[in-house]
Amino acid sequence: MDPFPHLRQPIALGPLTIPNRIMFTTHGPRLSPSRYLRYLEERAKGGVGLMGFNLGPLGLMQFPFGPGRAYLAHAADLDAIPPHPLTAEGRAYYDSLIPSYRIWADTIHAHGAKCVGQLYHAGAAQHSDNFQPTVAPSAVADEYERHNPHPLTGDEIADLVQAYALCAGRAIAAGYDGIELHAAHGYLPHQFLSPLFNRRTDAYGGPLENRMRFLVEIFRAVRTMVGHGFLVGVRLTTPDDADGGLTLDDIIGVSRRLQAEGAGYVSFSGGSYAGLRGGANLPYVAPAFIAQGPNLGVSAAVKRAVNIPVIVAGRMADFDLAEKAIAEGQTDLVGMVRALIADPRAIVKSFAGHGASVIPCIGGNECHYGRAVACATNPAAGREAEMEIVPAAEPKRVLVVGGGPAGLECAAAAAERGHHVVVVDRRLALGGLLISVAEASQQADHGKYLDYMRRRIGGLAIELRLGTEADTALIGNIGPDAIVLATGAAYRSRVACETSGHVIDAAQALAEPSAVGLHVVIDGGLDDHLPPLILADFFARAGRTVTLLTENISPAPALEVASLVILMKRLLEKDVAIQSTTAAVALHGDQLTIRNSLTHRPGRIAGVNTVVTLGPRIPNDGLAEILKPLGIPVHIIGDALSPRRMLHSTLDGARLGRSLF
Repeated sequence: MDPFPHLRQPIALGPLTIPNRIMFTTHGPRLSPSRYLRYLEERAKGGVGLMGFNLGPLGLMQFPFGPGRAYLAHAADLDAIPPHPLTAEGRAYYDSLIPSYRIWADTIHAHGAKCVGQLYHAGAAQHSDNFQPTVAPSAVADEYERHNPHPLTGDEIADLVQAYALCAGRAIAAGYDGIELHAAHGYLPHQFLSPLFNRRTDAYGGPLENRMRFLVEIFRAVRTMVGHGFLVGVRLTTPDDADGGLTLDDIIGVSRRLQAEGAGYVSFSGGSYAGLRGGANLPYVAPAFIAQGPNLGVSAAVKRAVNIPVIVAGRMADFDLAEKAIAEGQTDLVGMVRALIADPRAIVKSFAGHGASVIPCIGGNECHYGRAVACATNPAAGREAEMEIVPAAEPKRVLVVGGGPAGLECAAAAAERGHHVVVVDRRLALGGLLISVAEASQQADHGKYLDYMRRRIGGLAIELRLGTEADTALIGNIGPDAIVLATGAAYRSRVACETSGHVIDAAQALAEPSAVGLHVVIDGGLDDHLPPLILADFFARAGRTVTLLTENISPAPALEVASLVILMKRLLEKDVAIQSTTAAVALHGDQLTIRNSLTHRPGRIAGVNTVVTLGPRIPNDGLAEILKPLGIPVHIIGDALSPRRMLHSTLDGARLGRSLF
């Protein structure tokens, strides 16, 4: 029997037949045009059945509400007033963009995939400042953006409905197979649906029938524009999970109404940008702290209530879970993005029974926020053209010192190109510091990546010398043509201590958690990302009393918002004491002297058993100087080059492995 028999089955969505049950749902990878086309093509070739594209820029997302007039010469500038989509000038301008959006559809159609153009307006949840007022059904700010929005008038609502219809017409003219209306993620139609945001007393507010009026009017206008020969589906939210918000009964009621209006499907994706709805709930790009399939309960309930196909997305990175969800009638299609960023060929590999070779998504959420798409486990994501594996012109002997993520990626890429690779590591297992992180942290499923890389390395002609110290004698015996130092970095403690053993660094704490006392202080220093929060969370879950210090204005300022919100909530629920702009200075007995990093005012924390320090990380690059007399080219990568994050280490390794000789 073929693997994943339910996932591989075709399905009809309105007039379309989708070749399988997996949708690459709409997202913004922020890539240049050439990179984006290759990114799309790889995933279409990889077997995606249905893809979603943001076509709001075809005259909807830019709808102007503030004063001033448009200048066409600057229409593409973020801070410019865009052409009004209902004027003759605006219609002509947005019509002129159709060819640039057609190429996306043409690219994926060439490989058998179907596509829908998603139409959305962010309303109060505008995630980039375009120097215009945000709008909403009522004067209720989005909890993340916090702008006070302009409440839409009846005439403005009517204009927006018309703009949706015109945008849908352009999507069909650009060759898209259907339309998806976005009414989730805290965006404008969701704001109309939710009593948390909709406080109107006119025909668009109050009971559910009124609150869904805006969405129904949009649907009808779009259906009239594109005709009945095209698919029109709707992406809906899950319940708001907050007092006074949308309930499951509301969601079922909206779904039934959309079915009656002729919707080809309803698709469910829960949460908002940051996961805030009167508190920290579900972010729509849920990190690994959230169990997989958080929206399946809602999709299953709706599927029992309607007769049109149901799609579900949100932490659906596991093919076994996706297969089970369809087999058990919880959904008809599964939306995946991050799993296919991690491996564009995950579908064809899984359907062929080669699931062990799929690059895993670890839920680290480095991929989605704030900049061009990037993946900690797939350095080629968004860089497909420049990261192709090209066979080496002449195989060479390459020594990689260090078996962490940087060394493993470099070794694998070099071996795949035909080089003879030897990996030396003082540890007895591959993985470096990631071994301890995978054992201690719930974040990012690091262990899945290590298992995958060990299988990948094991399938290549790579010689492993584990439990071995690299020195000049060993290197002379190996006789490499090039040496790669992926030797990582070490923490340097800045905390004075009168008794040894009470101050340890983060690596020691993760490797030997039993050495940490009952009251632990995490001295986060200037670390602006996950490590301080992961350590605090780990020891709080282990029953320790935890105090978290950071010298930053707030913890983890560079961490993407979904992980930050969820982790901060968890720490507060575990009564972790958090002190910002604070550094640990010295531990005397059980008395920790601290200092405010802005005012230098001293303080004290009593009853401390252990301080875990994340002081500056210093590259372990000393071997480079020792090896100079050998006259062999030495390359330094990962934390040994510059201590950063896993994302940077794997990219360093992959780039070097693809470019050696």
